[in-house]
Amino acid sequence: MLLRRGGFTASSVEVWIWLLIVMQPYNPKTLEILERFDYNTEKTAAAIRDGKVQLSDDEKKRAAETRNGAVREVLDVCRKNGIRIITLGDSEYPQILKNIENPPIVLFCAGNLSGLDDAITVSAVGTRKPSDYSIAVTRKIIPQLCEVGAIITSGLAVGIDREVHRACLYSGGRTIGVLGCGIMVNYPADNAKLKRAIAENGGAVISELLPYTRPSADYFQYRNRIISGLSKGTLVIEADEKSGALLTANHACEQGREVFYIPPHDILSPRFMGAVLLGRDGAVPVFSYLDILASLLRHDEFEKLAENHQS
Repeated sequence: MLLRRGGFTASSVEVWIWLLIVMQPYNPKTLEILERFDYNTEKTAAAIRDGKVQLSDDEKKRAAETRNGAVREVLDVCRKNGIRIITLGDSEYPQILKNIENPPIVLFCAGNLSGLDDAITVSAVGTRKPSDYSIAVTRKIIPQLCEVGAIITSGLAVGIDREVHRACLYSGGRTIGVLGCGIMVNYPADNAKLKRAIAENGGAVISELLPYTRPSADYFQYRNRIISGLSKGTLVIEADEKSGALLTANHACEQGREVFYIPPHDILSPRFMGAVLLGRDGAVPVFSYLDILASLLRHDEFEKLAENHQS
C-alpha cells in the first residue's frame, strides 16, 4: 500500500512509539489501520487498545500490556544518546522513503537525514567477502559520486557496505547507514567508530527497530527495502546468486527505482553470478560513475554536471 501524501493528524511522538511497540516494525497492518482512521494516530491507537480492529494474539497481548513506562524508556534512551525520533508524520521524514510500499512508521536517527529528496541519491551494496577487483571499483566510483554531491546509502555490514561508507567519508561525502538492528546495538561489534564517523560528518545512521533490538536474519531482509527506498538508484557492486544485495536490487525494481551493477570480473566465477543475473534482467551496467548520473539525471542536468566536473 503506497502512502497517501500528507494527511496525518498532529500527534505526540509517544503515540507513534506505542504503535511501534504494539504492532512491531515492518507490519503492513499498521498502515492499513492508519489509513482506515484517516491517518489519525490517536484514533488508531484507541481502536487498537479497544479491540476495534482485527489483531493477532501477540498484538492484542502487547496492546494490553504496553504502558507509558515502556514508551518513556524508549524516549529516555534516545534523549540520553542524542538519537532523534522521526515519525511518518514529520516533515523531516524523507518523501522518497515515504513513497515506498510499507515505509517505516518510525526512524531512529543519529546524524543528518535532510536533503535526500532533492539530491542525487544512490544505494551501493554487495557481498560481505569482496574481491580485490570490487574493492578497487568501490574506491574509484563512490568518491566520484560524492564529488558531484551524491548521497550514498548502504547497510553498514562488513565487506562492500563498509567499503562504501569509508569511501564516502574519505572523500568528504555524505553517507547513510541503515541498520538491521537497533541503533544502540553495534553489529558487527566493531561498527561503533564507523557509525560515529558517519553521523559526525554530515551523514546519518538509521533504524526502524527499537534501540536495543538485536540483529536477526528477518531484520536484515526488511532493512533492504529502506536502503533502496532512500535512493533513486541502487548499485550492486558484487554479489553471488544468493546474495542479500540482490534482494535490495529487487526492492529497488519493485519501488520503480533504477538498478545498476558492476560488470563481473569473471563470468565463470560463482562470486559474480549475481551481476550476470542482473545483466540478463536488464539492469544498467556501470563502467563509470557517469553511467549512473546519465540514468538518474535529465539530459540537460547531466550535461551541465559533467561539463562542470570535467572543467
